[in-house]
Amino acid sequence: MRIRYTVTLILVSAMALVSCTKESRELQYANQESKIESFVQKRQADDPQTRVVHNGGATRVVVSEGTGIELTARGRVTIYYAGYNFSSGSVSNSTLFATNYKDFASSAGWKLSDESVFAPLEIDLADKDILDGLRNGLEGVREGEECYILFSGKYAFGKSKIGTIPANSPLAFRVWVQQVEN
Repeated sequence: MRIRYTVTLILVSAMALVSCTKESRELQYANQESKIESFVQKRQADDPQTRVVHNGGATRVVVSEGTGIELTARGRVTIYYAGYNFSSGSVSNSTLFATNYKDFASSAGWKLSDESVFAPLEIDLADKDILDGLRNGLEGVREGEECYILFSGKYAFGKSKIGTIPANSPLAFRVWVQQVEN
């Protein structure tokens, strides 16, 4: 009887801990989404012509409109990008974690010995390995578009730490669209 009580107590405690952890993570994501909304509002205040698109947890802030067809969920896109850890709620050289755009890297003070990373990236939106936030944010872009794509850790790497990016971190990508194929 005592063992049964102990096992029940352990199970109830574990369930309570998981519930608190889940609630804490959801609160963290809500805070991240609030920072994203603040970023969007500031961009719109600076430039009232800024267009904002929300899709599946991602927010795309269009800085410069593109032309031609919109990228569909089954299309392919070629881009240059700069990736930021958005935990602080800003995009700056100090939060930049990756880029494939040589001129941008140089202006950010990056000096790399392996310049092979400075090549356009081709993404197939049907690829299951693409971050949900990036996939959803890219859907609808046009050739020549420049935009920011922002999303909470829920649509990024989730509970996984990747390189210098802590688990559950929100991300922002500045994207320069080179080509769209559907």
